[in-house]
Amino acid sequence: MNKLIISALTGIVIYFLLSSPAFSARTLVVAVNPNWPPMEMKDKKGKITGYEIDLIKAVGEEAGFKVKLVDVPWKNIFKGLDAGKYDVIVASISITDARKEKYDFSDPYYTVEQLLVVPKAKADEPCREKTIAAFKLTTGAETLRLYQKTSITFYTVEEIERAFKDLSKGFIDGVFCDSPVAMNYTEYENRYKNKFAIASLTLPENVRLPTEDYGMAVRKGNAETLDLINRGLQAVKDKGIETRIRTKWIKSSDPAIKPQTLSKAGVTLDEHQGH
Repeated sequence: MNKLIISALTGIVIYFLLSSPAFSARTLVVAVNPNWPPMEMKDKKGKITGYEIDLIKAVGEEAGFKVKLVDVPWKNIFKGLDAGKYDVIVASISITDARKEKYDFSDPYYTVEQLLVVPKAKADEPCREKTIAAFKLTTGAETLRLYQKTSITFYTVEEIERAFKDLSKGFIDGVFCDSPVAMNYTEYENRYKNKFAIASLTLPENVRLPTEDYGMAVRKGNAETLDLINRGLQAVKDKGIETRIRTKWIKSSDPAIKPQTLSKAGVTLDEHQGH
């Protein structure tokens, strides 16, 4: 009888141990802003999807944590992290020196350059003194303004679709944005099929538009979460999972689209909004 009782008690203890947080996968609350296709966006049913969504889920699988996505407006996304409302931001955030003073970043997972999207019929025309759309705090916008004398019309991240709609209607002459977004709207967005192209920019010698690394942001000093993310991110890269995700969402392999070298040739670059 005593053996039966001990056996039953042992089973109960094991059950509660296995059900405790120490034995279950940790859940990371991940803030996203799904307005930056193909990195992250909502499908027709309202489901959040895209390259970064698949990536963070794969990172979680490799590192042993679950992912809970929360949709946060860009203007509030860092405030929420400061307040502890979530563990990490995954939203095409450019790693900048200014941001590294306030937050810790994962290892880079994607490098982008900035490209100018224009109407296909005007791809070979100079952009000098034209009206170009850029997203607030986009790094290279000041370079265009200085060296091409362009007029910059700023849009918020949430207005990305509006910017390209305005371009299609001729309200602006171009949209200056990160390369994955540029390639998405020129090659794969059915609503604008064959309407847009990437423009060639002529800049003075030794002046280049910047390249930027995307990273996942956590609160300063949150080493445990950062280590967990980096461990999963490295595994995803080593196993070729990231390559498969990239191929799924970012299909362009145009050899003409090559990273450029950041030049500080007297050009003041604003901090990039990232997403």
